[in-house]
Amino acid sequence: MYPWLQEVESEFAERLRGDRMAHAILLSGPAGLGKTELGRAFLAGLLCLEDSYPACGVCRSCQLLSTGAHPEGHILTFEPHPKRDGLRTELIVDQVRRLTAALQLTNSVSRRKGALLYPAETLNANAANALLKTLEEPPGDAVLILVSHNPARLPATVRSRCQNLCARLPDGEVAIPWLAQAAQVAPDEAALALEAAAGSPLKAMRIVRQEGIEPYRALSELLEDLRSGRCDPATALSALGEVDPELLWSWLSLRAARETRTRLGQVSLARDLARLQIEADRNRALLATPVRKDLLLQDWLIQWARLSA
Repeated sequence: MYPWLQEVESEFAERLRGDRMAHAILLSGPAGLGKTELGRAFLAGLLCLEDSYPACGVCRSCQLLSTGAHPEGHILTFEPHPKRDGLRTELIVDQVRRLTAALQLTNSVSRRKGALLYPAETLNANAANALLKTLEEPPGDAVLILVSHNPARLPATVRSRCQNLCARLPDGEVAIPWLAQAAQVAPDEAALALEAAAGSPLKAMRIVRQEGIEPYRALSELLEDLRSGRCDPATALSALGEVDPELLWSWLSLRAARETRTRLGQVSLARDLARLQIEADRNRALLATPVRKDLLLQDWLIQWARLSA
């Protein structure tokens, strides 16, 4: 597993060895840390016939789980949408009801039953209520692992019934060497990719492998040129035409947030920068709508140029 998750892994392993496992674990933290992968490893450890973490990988339980045929191992995530192509974007009550029924069955392989739910914050209201009933009266041998990038979106009643394990963004001294080696890039390139990914190593890895770091570098230089007057918003708009819109608005939000933190002593400027961050996040949410994306970007760039003058 990843080096920044070692502390969380150690805590889980200690609870497992001491037989102090709660009926529900909330594994939370920013996206891009490998929490879902870690949740799968936790599920394997819970079901392993060696009762160990990491799971042995060779016992009957581990073999069954690896094939998706374990009768006591359940995974609840997005299902295919019945009316259109693609997956649902929320976890629904029928899924929770099926899980609840499965947890009532007698064990046939492992000492425990285990279930992995992700992303837990997408449970709709009915599904969350149904899950709450299971959390209030859990089968004695069942452990639920809820993985969430945004636990604040979960009802407080659900969160309060879980033991929390929190994964955190790693320091640069951990993340940069890992990314440099894993992505085969120089340390300064790794540092720039981490900046583009808001500190998330796995997001940074995807950026390096898919888009490359040059678009982010070019955007940073373009924003500096706008600030200094070496470039006008129309030229900047044209230069950004090929950048993935999702990434672009994410990067603009990050840049505005970073500038806000450095300008806290300049109240008016910090307020304008914070407003631009909010606007970037809102425009990112509008990408799936028919609104004119070029006009939104042009307006944002004009505002950036004005406040940076």
